Amino acid sequence: MRSLVTGGAGFVGSHLVEKLLERGDEVVCIERPGAHRGWIKGLDIEFHDCGLGETSALQNIVCRADVVYHLAALTEARTPDDCYRVNTQGTANILKAAAGCSCSPPKVVFMSSLAAVGPAPAGGTLTADTPPHPLSHYGRSKLHAEAVIHAYSNRVPAVICRFPAVYGPRDRVVLKLFSMVAKGFALTIGPWDREVSVVHAADAVDGLIAAAMTPGAVGNTYNLANPRSITWGEFVMAIGHVLGRKPLKFAVPVAAARPIALAAEAVAWLGHRAAVLNRDRVRELSQARWVCDPGSAMAEIGFRPRFSLDTGVAATAEWLRRNQWI
Repeated sequence: MRSLVTGGAGFVGSHLVEKLLERGDEVVCIERPGAHRGWIKGLDIEFHDCGLGETSALQNIVCRADVVYHLAALTEARTPDDCYRVNTQGTANILKAAAGCSCSPPKVVFMSSLAAVGPAPAGGTLTADTPPHPLSHYGRSKLHAEAVIHAYSNRVPAVICRFPAVYGPRDRVVLKLFSMVAKGFALTIGPWDREVSVVHAADAVDGLIAAAMTPGAVGNTYNLANPRSITWGEFVMAIGHVLGRKPLKFAVPVAAARPIALAAEAVAWLGHRAAVLNRDRVRELSQARWVCDPGSAMAEIGFRPRFSLDTGVAATAEWLRRNQWI
């Protein structure tokens, strides 16, 4: 099978590329122009840095694939326009290329996010049918990308996979948390008892492949998460357990975080880069419940998360230590 992965050099993408190679797939990757190969350097893959622009090169690459795993996205952008250009228009270009194939179009598996839906209501759980209320430009750009998928539904077979927070080896976001806990403290914005769904990167990859390999998945939206939700405080304490630390937990009040985020945006703008902390991010972090139901994915595509919180955190810590990241 010939599998195309957009964003294959990234955190989840690199794990997916390795898993596809293990399966014996012929793997092709598309990255942005000038991108480094990173974790996939040296692997037996076909690599293109043409990006997701609307080009004849993109269509040629897409049309030679059996499955397109569309993971490329901006989670942090200098401007909202950048977010929509990559996350929404980039998706539109992939679908347009697939629809224009002279033979049968490839199946597209789209990596979306719970941010496209917004937080769960009090005591509720996000499902594929939850009315969307995204809180950020990132979330709205992903929701618009999902709309593109639906618009091409009669021409391109596609599956939407929505993810919560993904963690595991190579993730530099969770690295910050591990690094803090290793020093004996942990910092967050908003309450530590906010409830979240999470998924380990290996389970995320298994879910994407299951969506691609299940004929009946076409046209559906699935939440790919561990079925057990946790609090953010539990996640930190699990890290503390494997690192042998009991971290002091500090919470920045949302009211104090907003002006900090505004200042961070201004500094990033002057430096011509994306702000890691911005007002959208504060708005999302302050929500009490980001919990989704993976039941339909488990029942319909055989999604079976292998990593519990404890085993997932332990495996991540072992990788971070082995690679001297902590």
